[in-house]
Amino acid sequence: MTERILLFDTSQTSENLGDYIIMDSVNKELCELFPEDLLIRTPTHDTVGKFAHSWGDRTKLKFVGGSNLLSGRFTRRDVAQWRFGFHDANKIHEIIGIALGWQSYRQYNRLIDQPFVAAQKHLYRKSLSSKYLHSVRDSYTQKKLEEYGFQSINTACVTMWRLDIKKLNQLPLCKANKVVTTITDYRNDEQYIKAYESMLTTLLKTYNQVALWIQAPPDKELIDRLNIPNKSRIQLINPSLEAYDEVLSEDVDYVGTRLHAGIRALQHNRRATIIEVDNRATEIAKDTNLPVLSMKNIDRLKEVVEHPTPIDLHIPFDEIKRWKQQFSPYKDKE
Repeated sequence: MTERILLFDTSQTSENLGDYIIMDSVNKELCELFPEDLLIRTPTHDTVGKFAHSWGDRTKLKFVGGSNLLSGRFTRRDVAQWRFGFHDANKIHEIIGIALGWQSYRQYNRLIDQPFVAAQKHLYRKSLSSKYLHSVRDSYTQKKLEEYGFQSINTACVTMWRLDIKKLNQLPLCKANKVVTTITDYRNDEQYIKAYESMLTTLLKTYNQVALWIQAPPDKELIDRLNIPNKSRIQLINPSLEAYDEVLSEDVDYVGTRLHAGIRALQHNRRATIIEVDNRATEIAKDTNLPVLSMKNIDRLKEVVEHPTPIDLHIPFDEIKRWKQQFSPYKDKE
């Protein structure tokens, strides 16, 4: 019998195309798990509406999909990354995480932030499932959820779930003549500006062709600010997933700061090096051996791209299978 599943969709009302890459994988996994059921979507980047509330008790399961939505401090619903508050939790609860991540390493002030930390814990306890194991994308997030009293499985990012040995063996072993790169608009203070300039200058010297994918519109404003010799040689790729996939159909390498653009390249059998700009790539790399380079070591980039090493990912396939198997006999969970 066809039933309904409510999905909090991180790509709706988002200008960051990395969210589209994540949700593309979330959709594939949930459609494979529940082929007969209907996915009803509601955004995480917008407040929850009355129609989404109405599905709270009328859906078989509820999922929130694969992004760094979790935070240690309660924030006003109108500015939070996941705009879900206590009013929503009264209507929709038992939500299951699929490859969730924690926003940052921020340490909160005990005197100032303690009430907001306590409020966030209470919100999660009202809204997230206590019956099902949550899927998280790194060990740090798993530890934080355990502190909040939830059971979870470290499955790595959902975008990596299909990067098996067969897929990795198809990756080229040598450097390509063309590279596609990215920058990150919201990391734009002086230290990042210098690192972007160094990265792009190195790529222009090392590759015959350099293309830059605009993953979010403000990336274009940022690239215009950079002082790079021969910047006119950089081909700009339009801000659509289709345009990016078209570039990845060519013989190219990926070297850039956008985590999911790099994983998308691996999905298309392209070599990738992700330049770390925040904790997301750092934590996933610790667990999976994702090929990353710290922005602090950007001076090593020329060596990395000229002497690429085989990519050996450690994807937790047993854990992914374990998370999926809890939904097999759904009626047993009623």
